[in-house]
Amino acid sequence: MPSLLPFRAVRPTRDKVHLVASRSYVSYTALQLRSKLMENPYSFLHIIHPDMTATNLHKTTDLGERFRQVRSKYDAFLGEGILQRDEKPGLYIYRQIKAGHAFTGIIGAVSVDDYLNGKIKIHEKTIAKREETFVQYLDITKINAEPVLLMARDSKTIDDIIAEKTLERPEYDFTTTNKVHHQFWVMDDAASIEAIEKTYADQDAFYIADGHHRSSSSALLFEKHKASISNDNDPMRYCLAYILSEENVRIYEFNRIVKDLNGLSAAEVIERLGVSFEVAPSHTPVHPHHKGEMGLYMENCWYKLSLKEPSGVLDVQLLTDLVLEPIFAISDLRKDKRISFMEGPKGLDALSQSVDKQGTGAAFTLFAPTVDDIKRIADAGETMPPKSTWVEPKLRSGLVVYEF
Repeated sequence: MPSLLPFRAVRPTRDKVHLVASRSYVSYTALQLRSKLMENPYSFLHIIHPDMTATNLHKTTDLGERFRQVRSKYDAFLGEGILQRDEKPGLYIYRQIKAGHAFTGIIGAVSVDDYLNGKIKIHEKTIAKREETFVQYLDITKINAEPVLLMARDSKTIDDIIAEKTLERPEYDFTTTNKVHHQFWVMDDAASIEAIEKTYADQDAFYIADGHHRSSSSALLFEKHKASISNDNDPMRYCLAYILSEENVRIYEFNRIVKDLNGLSAAEVIERLGVSFEVAPSHTPVHPHHKGEMGLYMENCWYKLSLKEPSGVLDVQLLTDLVLEPIFAISDLRKDKRISFMEGPKGLDALSQSVDKQGTGAAFTLFAPTVDDIKRIADAGETMPPKSTWVEPKLRSGLVVYEF
């Protein structure tokens, strides 16, 4: 049932793609960002944050003005030939190889109607303020450079098309300084596009792995302008997406850091945890190996927490219900400034160091939700707590731009 639309992508020229495509802005330290802006005039970061310079990293507070500058800088990149618009619509194969694992999928445009009708399923709540900001961004800039990451059922038809196409020379083939290898193929032949469209149309649904706010904001933008949209293929009816087989997506945990012990001593925290968990000291950092197992780091010590009563509830929800709210008085994970989050791939040493640096508080490690967990939650119309999953691959901004 879900539909996929080929589109005319705006892309960097082959000789500059490794210079243009960038990681998400928030993943750079201030020093790294300053270096990128000073040393690389082709970085897409100049478009995303045109109000920033190597000597001034402060963003313009007037969002409308900043987004108009984004559009102006984007037009400048087009005018200089750094970015070019494809001559005809197509779908695109993108492969990212990280630490020996290859993620390969299809980039295209997915229907906003499918999102609104539940054929693109969600597992996470969105924050209204972030939606409003992104809707304003889309409405002013008329571009989307960060695809939503979607999961689909595995398909031999699509696997075969990808296998055949990737025998050809890639349009892009480069490695970035974070040791990730990127490959990209343009697919504009009618037969392949039709076969892919039909295969996805035969599936029940897509599932959002990453990018809930991008999906919801695209839907809100369409709702805002739908009275003036009559063409079924109007670009505003669609959202940029990267679709992978659910077996090709990697899901990691999102661990929690609490900034203080809510006036309790470490011994009192352990005592209260004992109501729901078996608590055992550990000589090594605790990385949970199954559901119902968690780790705790507090005052330079690690503890293994084992749930006393088996539960069908996700561990990330149990941590909120049994620990964060009753013991630490943290009930709203979206707003409470006493809690922060760290993605699993950063490692347990980084987690413990963060607690040591703040001088108090605690960290909790979790077992990562599975693809089946995400699908079960989404199919039931339920949602996970904020920051429940860290999903890979993470795409680079500016590799493909979708225009409205």
